[in-house]
Amino acid sequence: MIDHPPLAPLHALLAPLAAAGIPHALGGSGLLAALGLVDRVNDWDVTVEADEHALAALYSAHAFTRHGNSGGHADHKLTFAAERTELIVRFAFFVPGGIVRIPTVVTDRWNDVPIGSPAGWAAAYAIMAEQESDARRAGRAERLFAWLETHGADPGLSMLLAEPLPPAIAARLRSVAAGSPGRR
Repeated sequence: MIDHPPLAPLHALLAPLAAAGIPHALGGSGLLAALGLVDRVNDWDVTVEADEHALAALYSAHAFTRHGNSGGHADHKLTFAAERTELIVRFAFFVPGGIVRIPTVVTDRWNDVPIGSPAGWAAAYAIMAEQESDARRAGRAERLFAWLETHGADPGLSMLLAEPLPPAIAARLRSVAAGSPGRR
């Protein structure tokens, strides 16, 4: 049994994205829960491939807070407190080699919600863990890397490997790619 926020408000927030044909996918602890790697989701993190201003206009009738890039994050966010949802606009991180963009790639569906790239979120959690010395995020990255080693790489991996990833994270992802079914 997974403890998570209600799905109906999430579905309602995602409906305009789907209607507009804007790529979006569940990530964070929601993705981990969908893969069976955690049993608790505090809020919904959804990556979105859209212009920040266009996205804000799409949700002009909703109450949300805008957040610009800060710390290691090179993206922007719209936070919907009542829905316990964060829309992450063009998910990205500042790293020593530049900006790493985590592509929004739909790999499956869970509870009628598109879910994102396990490889992308493994890299994202590993980057955040490095930047913030965060053991919880490091553990989540490890869970996702282990999942990838068992289940194989997803379509987002090749796009991700083209990014200026920190060397250790890039090596780990290349290892996953080399061991993926069909590549042995």
